[in-house]
Amino acid sequence: MEDKIVEIARFYEPEAAQMIESLLKSEGIKCYLRNEYTSQVMYPANMGGIRIELLESEVPHAMEILEANGYEFPKEDEEAEQIQVVSGWTRHVPFLRHLPLEKQIIVLFILVAVFLALVVYFGSLVSSN
Repeated sequence: MEDKIVEIARFYEPEAAQMIESLLKSEGIKCYLRNEYTSQVMYPANMGGIRIELLESEVPHAMEILEANGYEFPKEDEEAEQIQVVSGWTRHVPFLRHLPLEKQIIVLFILVAVFLALVVYFGSLVSSN
């Protein structure tokens, strides 16, 4: 049976993900940081986070190491609550309601970027007159 690669944690700060990666590797567990560079380029609008992934067979040992070093895993309810907060205010925007959460966030990011570009553009027009 082939071992799958699974996500055990997700961070939005590169330093935190790198510390956990170093800890696990120092204990002989091979792990990988997915989206590490993408999240640094997109910071602070890091939408997916940096994912720590490893072989499924290594998960129990990794969890023991992390718990022994004081890392607390968020409860599933906490994560669901955070998702509800983000999706709660997007349901008020008609064209976003039916999109998946990831696409809602991307569209909002683009809209905010366009708005800021327009503010800068029109602000430069006003200040040059």
